[in-house]
Amino acid sequence: MTSVRDFPDWVGFTPEFAAAELPRLLDESEKSVAAIEAAEPKAYEDFVWPLDDATRGLWRCWGMVAHMLGVMNSEAWRKVEEEWQPKIVAFSLRVSQSKKLHEIARKLVDGGWTTTNSTQRRILEKMVQGAELAGVGLEGAKKERFNEIQMKLAKLGADFHNTVIDATAAFKYEKDGKTYTIDDANYPETMKHCADREVREKLYRARAARAPENEPRIAEILKLRQEEAEILGFKNYAEKSLATKCAPSVIAVMKMIDELDEATVARAKEEGLELCTSGEDAASPLLPWDLAYAAERLREKKYAYSEEELKKHFELEDVVKGLFRLVKFLFDVDVEEVADKPSVWHEDVRFFRVVEKGETIAHFYFDPFVRPGLKSGGAWMNEFRNRCRCRGVGVEKDVTPLAVVVTNFPKKDGNGRCYLPFREVETLFHEFGHALQCMLTRVDEEEAAGINLVEWDAVEVASQFMENWCLDDRTGISVPADLKAKVRAAKNFRAATACRRQLAFAKTDVLLHSTPTPNPDTLKCEIFSHFNLPMIPEDKFLCAFTHIFAGGYAAGYYGYKWAEVMSADCYGAFEEAGLEDDEAMRRIGAKYRETILALGGSRSALEVFREFLGRDPQIKALIRQQNLI
Repeated sequence: MTSVRDFPDWVGFTPEFAAAELPRLLDESEKSVAAIEAAEPKAYEDFVWPLDDATRGLWRCWGMVAHMLGVMNSEAWRKVEEEWQPKIVAFSLRVSQSKKLHEIARKLVDGGWTTTNSTQRRILEKMVQGAELAGVGLEGAKKERFNEIQMKLAKLGADFHNTVIDATAAFKYEKDGKTYTIDDANYPETMKHCADREVREKLYRARAARAPENEPRIAEILKLRQEEAEILGFKNYAEKSLATKCAPSVIAVMKMIDELDEATVARAKEEGLELCTSGEDAASPLLPWDLAYAAERLREKKYAYSEEELKKHFELEDVVKGLFRLVKFLFDVDVEEVADKPSVWHEDVRFFRVVEKGETIAHFYFDPFVRPGLKSGGAWMNEFRNRCRCRGVGVEKDVTPLAVVVTNFPKKDGNGRCYLPFREVETLFHEFGHALQCMLTRVDEEEAAGINLVEWDAVEVASQFMENWCLDDRTGISVPADLKAKVRAAKNFRAATACRRQLAFAKTDVLLHSTPTPNPDTLKCEIFSHFNLPMIPEDKFLCAFTHIFAGGYAAGYYGYKWAEVMSADCYGAFEEAGLEDDEAMRRIGAKYRETILALGGSRSALEVFREFLGRDPQIKALIRQQNLI
């Protein structure tokens, strides 16, 4: 495959440039879609490929705008979003609700489709389903109201996201000449290591009460999502969300949550009691801002190492090189930094290529460091381009993937080094797992390549799988053997408590989207109390829960645990073969690469899993690995 080197010009991609390009791209896309509708194609390659070509430029440009809002947020970019988001949403609805396009896709699926290409059939089937969920069957007032809801939800989500960014950047607390913040890079470390209880309390209260302006937005978002679901014929939004996921029903999701609840409740109580009696002043109750600090002291005492000691062995450059060594060992691909990199959006951004058997098969950007006020919190992977080849038509042929990995690591110290807490090492491995699924795909159709069409509750499988390898000797990361043994022994430290935290988030999300007219805060408090999560009266957790109110996880946050069952089962196959057996690891790694990483959305996630392990997922590997029994 020939690598297409037309990488975006990020230096020239300014808010002014985007605002000038979008009208042209939108007009061209509209005309091209109309031409396809008029042509009434009768074959896949005369329909799906031209439709991809018709809208690709517009979606890439809009995706770059969204990217800039995530990594270089500014008032100028917000103005572009505010002006163009309604027009982009309207065009998206126009295409999704095209009765002619829906009719063509359905005819190809139901009547004249004779090809044996299962990937193309799946793409067509998902097009039909997507159109129906986008309201293609609606008429009159119902259609008008549905489209109005989509506009409002897009605006509410954008405002929610920007409010969280602003609230996080706005808080600063100074004491004894040091400034403390609540961004994702610094807050967790302060809460674990700062001995000053006053500082911890200030930060905890500030982060817990962030973005109260989002409270009315939450109520409006939930109300509109419920109405949207009812218009489409679903009982609630959770049912609508699950229509495109692996989980068969809300009942099945709640069953998983309840099973893990039951499996962790006793162990979590033991962990809580141990924490409360571990401190020097055990008679004094631990308050919410004490828990992370006390837990870190207990872990240091119990396993005889400190996180600060461990950090010294995870300098960012060593971790990056170690990750790439592991990827070479498991999947037989090389990752190389490109010295003469194309333009980037910030000087910190690096650029890499992925090489397999001498051929460049993908590229990716790496944006590592925190930028408060400019960069969204957390970490993520996204794609700017998906694999596409063997096309008979269209302006692009044999396109290689182009991805981005974004993290919020601490900035380099005075010596130009960045030492990562172990949780951030896991974060990098996690996000690169997503990137591998994007970049190592073998699927030729871009609509199903990489993570495209992978069900949302299975999209975390490849990422969570990679977390298991952070301490593997094959990374070459220099950690003393005795320290590594201690870290492995501490792997499941407070695992039940951590699991219950995720279960609380998942159950809150599901019930918010399936309970008639819920009171969000009351529901959250009831669930958090059940799972023994700490709270303060002014807690506004939901107001910063961007995953479900400004991201893609609405009624889908459970997917982290659903996917974790599958990823634990995948790693279990390596454990059973013997982790010290290099030959076995390479053999199973090759099979994992050719199934989980290669097949993408060309088949259902369950089919791909069966292709790898020869059976359905089982929960026992997760229970065993986390020692939850």
